Amino acid sequence: MLTISFPAFFVASFILSATQGANAYHWPDPRYDALEMLLYEGRRSDNSNLASTQHPCKNRGSTRASIGAEWLRLAFHDSATHDAAKGTGGLDASIAFELDREENGGMGMHRTLDDFSTFSSKYISRADVFALGAVFAISSCGGPVIRYRGGRVDALSADDPGVPLPQQDLATHTQMFQRQGFSPQDMIGLIACGHTIGGVRSSDHPDIAPPGPDPSVEVFEMFDDTPSKFDTSVVQDFLSSEPIESKHNPLVSAANQTLASDHRIFDSDGGATMRALADNTTFMETCSTLIERMLNLVPSGVTLTDEITMLPAKVSTAQLTIERGILVFKTSLRVAYSVDTKYQKPTITLFWCDRYGDHKDCAQGQARSSAYASTSLTQPDTSPVTQRLGYYFAYYNFVVPINDAESVSTFWFSLDSGTGQSTVYDNDGSGYVLQQDTVLHVPAMGNVDLDGATTKRFYTLTSAVRSSLSPSRVYMYAFDSATPNYEAPISTHIDMTRNDTITPIAGYTFYTATLEDIGAQLTVDLHVDVDGTTYTEDYQPTYFLGTRLPYLPPTTVTQGLATLPGTSRGNGNSSTRRYTFCMDFCFGIFAMYIGLWLF
Repeated sequence: MLTISFPAFFVASFILSATQGANAYHWPDPRYDALEMLLYEGRRSDNSNLASTQHPCKNRGSTRASIGAEWLRLAFHDSATHDAAKGTGGLDASIAFELDREENGGMGMHRTLDDFSTFSSKYISRADVFALGAVFAISSCGGPVIRYRGGRVDALSADDPGVPLPQQDLATHTQMFQRQGFSPQDMIGLIACGHTIGGVRSSDHPDIAPPGPDPSVEVFEMFDDTPSKFDTSVVQDFLSSEPIESKHNPLVSAANQTLASDHRIFDSDGGATMRALADNTTFMETCSTLIERMLNLVPSGVTLTDEITMLPAKVSTAQLTIERGILVFKTSLRVAYSVDTKYQKPTITLFWCDRYGDHKDCAQGQARSSAYASTSLTQPDTSPVTQRLGYYFAYYNFVVPINDAESVSTFWFSLDSGTGQSTVYDNDGSGYVLQQDTVLHVPAMGNVDLDGATTKRFYTLTSAVRSSLSPSRVYMYAFDSATPNYEAPISTHIDMTRNDTITPIAGYTFYTATLEDIGAQLTVDLHVDVDGTTYTEDYQPTYFLGTRLPYLPPTTVTQGLATLPGTSRGNGNSSTRRYTFCMDFCFGIFAMYIGLWLF
């Protein structure tokens, strides 16, 4: 168990971020949605969880090395190539092509790249995953929750060298950090923050951590006496009155003082910065600021997203498709709940407007509605960030039959918790608008075969196009950056062919295409050109195809008068939910501030 107290700095910043994030987001925003899922749910959409590899502050079973320390080290080494004056280098995933350099030695680099290799996608770059890994590592081990942004752009070759080595002198280290945009005081802080977890192992640096009598057994020289806890121990150890040779940090106490780089850096201003960092509040604030700056070092011309804050209610999926011979609309609403509140299953109703027909766009106030088909809960530790904030998620999954002559234009949700007050989730009054129903992805008619000898996958993908139309072209854009050994991403356009062996269903005709892929996260954008207009179904995953696709029977649909998005609703609306979330959020952060037992 770990007790963590947070200074007011973190309380104010998180409250402000939550409010700004809730107000700025507008669905659909596929990049934000993808980044937000990985950050706060710790997983990708097929439920493969990145956070659980490291959380809670684990060591590797095979090597006993701190996974969090390895993840943080990779992010620093990738970002350290940044040249602020030239606008080059930085956190751009070039580290994957730089492991042959002395500065990037160690098995931990290879293991970390393996950890991250299957989580990048069209909207989450490899470098975004590396940065996220550092955020997970620090929050999981008790450090501050670092503000996170996406939008990094991946390099496909090595950057110029730039990572400091222990044997280099102080002047060289100072110059290298200044090239990145950090002052001498920043350098001291970054090294202290980076060396508060983990240590040095004998197989990587035998001159710093001498091996034991059995060379098959790793010897670790830890940076401090709490190597799995992000705290001030590395600072306290340096400032202690113990002789240098008795200090924990091998980069302070190394017998060969040429290798004692931490000692030279920490003592470069007479220990003034380290004495300031001995205060826990100062240490956490400094680490939060410096590591966020480090993670945001990117080449000129790259613009990062706004901060990715947790959405209190989120549409996770929204798809018209065909399953078992009928047209269905599938969507999922994810709602955040405070761990301090006992969960009581609410009544949640999905409402939608027809796209065509007598009640197009809910004419005369007529809408259709249905209850959810299934629900599930996550544990708070699905992500160390979400656990630290004191939340968990409930998912409400909807599958409803749709008449193709009516289709769906806009949808929204109403939640009744049984307290007499309903909450409406309607995308800030505009409703969740389906952009088109001209071309659909049909995972149920797709297929993937695996090559047992390699990572190669053979896909058959199916789209459905309105039979009443005469498209000039049906095609897809396939993308996969989760390739072995960080090879160049799959990025290709493929024409789809009308498949007359499949009988048209619900007013749709089917088109198919095949492709090979060596990656692990293939997504496709489906396009159809009709009379000079292109209709697109964006960012469709291919994890579950054919018989692998989970099936939920459609629920019963009713029709009647409904309160439409953006109209007065008396006792609940989307802004009410944001206010409630902020109040819960503030309480959760305050609880952590006074010392909440989290791990």
